[in-house]
Amino acid sequence: MGKFILVGLLAFAVALSGTAYAEVQNVKVGGDIDMKVISHNNYDLKNKQLNVNNPPGGNLGTGTSTPTNSDSANFFLSTVRVTVDADLTDNVATHVRLLNQRIWNADTSATGNIDIDNAYVVLKEFLYSPLTLIVGRQDLKYGTGFIVGPGILADPQGAFASAPFTTGSQNQLGREYSAFNSYDAVRAILDFSPVTLEAVYAKIQETGVARDDEDLIGAIVNYKLNRWNAEIEPYWFYKNNESVAAGTAALSTGAGIAGEGTFRDDIGIAAFNVNRVHTFGSRATGSPIENLWVNLEGAYQVGELEYKALQLQRIRHAWAGQADVRYTWAQVPWTPNTGAGWVYFAGHHTIDPNALQANQQQLTRYQGWDPMFRGQFYTYIQDFLGGYGANNLYTTFDANDTAANTNRQLGYVDLTLKPLRDLTLWGRYTHVWFARRPVLGRSGEAGQEIDMKASYAYTEDVSLEVGGGGFFPGRYYSKANSNARGADVAWTLVGSAKVKF
Repeated sequence: MGKFILVGLLAFAVALSGTAYAEVQNVKVGGDIDMKVISHNNYDLKNKQLNVNNPPGGNLGTGTSTPTNSDSANFFLSTVRVTVDADLTDNVATHVRLLNQRIWNADTSATGNIDIDNAYVVLKEFLYSPLTLIVGRQDLKYGTGFIVGPGILADPQGAFASAPFTTGSQNQLGREYSAFNSYDAVRAILDFSPVTLEAVYAKIQETGVARDDEDLIGAIVNYKLNRWNAEIEPYWFYKNNESVAAGTAALSTGAGIAGEGTFRDDIGIAAFNVNRVHTFGSRATGSPIENLWVNLEGAYQVGELEYKALQLQRIRHAWAGQADVRYTWAQVPWTPNTGAGWVYFAGHHTIDPNALQANQQQLTRYQGWDPMFRGQFYTYIQDFLGGYGANNLYTTFDANDTAANTNRQLGYVDLTLKPLRDLTLWGRYTHVWFARRPVLGRSGEAGQEIDMKASYAYTEDVSLEVGGGGFFPGRYYSKANSNARGADVAWTLVGSAKVKF
């Protein structure tokens, strides 16, 4: 019912705007070109592995026993965006952004395309002076993007899938750099300064079949305080995903499930068919003393996972939170900025698939965090490592591993320096734990990551950057062997040159 109301409102808005004469007052054309060179290595945490189907006693270097490396790649990525903004009469504005991204020397009919990444209309003072309506394909980011942000990382042009990488679970290396992160959405914003109210509806997946889509609905209240440059932002987001393909998938296969990417569940029997998640949370930021900035956020999820093959419904109860504190040493040479933070995504209890009846309470109550449409990332590597429990980009060699956007705790410290006016240096150390150990009897320490980056503003319009990181697997991955899990260091190097026009 809610969908029909929203569609009706959209039709009403378009009808009203279509009756008014809009004259172009100002047109601005701009954009940017971003060229990257990327090196990825060992994102499955296994540097070399034998074919798991090798016959006993196979010799290295002969036949199928030859060690293979399925997740190392070096490539160039070009991202080109062209934007056109037009201001019209009667508080009407439009924004269009065209985008192409491709791997160098990997042009195909898909990667040669230019897609519409943004195309929306802004109607200010719509029917009521404080009301602004934004309709069309647009970027969404609320707060730091902890729940909803530019984290879709879509690949409509097949740029990464068509790259000349070894096939398998790692065949889309580099997709975390995808620039396709927009939503088809309707936003209604009421500005009662210092309070802003917003409602949003976004179509995530359209299957063409009634009640088999994926939708996002949200309500956000932002209140700016007079003191400390602070703001408080309570919110509610609802994800209704009924687009998951029916059927079963064994946990050991790691099969991708339509609508949730590479989602694998923890009970090892069947894939869920419906995922409904209500996320209630609040964010508070401010500067209680000069040069000190604090960001705090917490969220709670309730919802249902439905398994049609098992005639089972599981109730989700999960928590997540983050805290970030940073201080700028304004009177110290190189203007250091020091920061520290903590991140928590709830994890589910480990369940023995051979004792489901004895674990009936754990079976029906699910405590794993759903990442929603998160667009905030803390590291170069570990944020994108995969496993069961949530959609993510890369699958580690350990079949029991959970994805990095659920069942995780992160603690980090970082430092930013400006030794020159146009040069910025940044480094971060991150320690990672599992919120709940995926396998009983193994350590909960997931690993450590060190990331660094240097940015140089060559001109006002040209910026150069080089960065990279290394993820060092923790004790959870110890006692690795060729057929179970890997504990090799994953690392990446990235260089980029960006021009704005």
